Amino acid sequence: MTKELIIGRGSQSPVHIPADKVEVSGSHVRIKIHDNGKWEIEDLDSPNGTFIKDGNGIFQRVFKKSISEDTVIRLGQEGHKSYVFMAHRAISPDDTYEYEFRRLKKLLKRQIEEEEALEIRNARNMNIVKASAPLALGLCIAAQYIIPGLKNNSDANLWISRIAMAAAPVAIGMFFGIDTKSIKALKQKRQRVLTCPKCGYPVSEFDINNMQCSRCKAK
Repeated sequence: MTKELIIGRGSQSPVHIPADKVEVSGSHVRIKIHDNGKWEIEDLDSPNGTFIKDGNGIFQRVFKKSISEDTVIRLGQEGHKSYVFMAHRAISPDDTYEYEFRRLKKLLKRQIEEEEALEIRNARNMNIVKASAPLALGLCIAAQYIIPGLKNNSDANLWISRIAMAAAPVAIGMFFGIDTKSIKALKQKRQRVLTCPKCGYPVSEFDINNMQCSRCKAK
């Protein structure tokens, strides 16, 4: 038998929504839990919308979508008047956040693995740059003896050598250098994904391992 739960500021909501969360409607969303263990969320024509957090920590608006017990849901537009919670709280509306912090531990492990993989890739690329730069420089210099018109032109040779010495490391670095965009993206992802289940602010590795937010003391 499918279990249906109506979440909102109404008195029958299994998730308690504080009175100041005015972005949340009385009956905001319906969560269905099917016999096969699958979860589904459906927005009940709420004026301020329903959003779920994706794998990159970005909230995406949904109207009807399959979710999981670990899905993070936001009722209303971004801001202090909306309400964020993990779907698990619909079936376990207690005052502790032990389940959510256990989930954060898994996300932290995955985040660290991604960051370490990027560090290894960047280190490998830097080794390629160091090993290839002298070879590229040698090829550029050798070209002055191969290209017609340069062989006996000492001035041209001098300029080619100077340009090659300056450009070779830069050219190789563009293809095999440190991936600064990915580093920045991972840092931003960490800030969005690893957040306190109660206050919504980013939490540190210490907070997650200690199973308590150092800001709001949720645990």
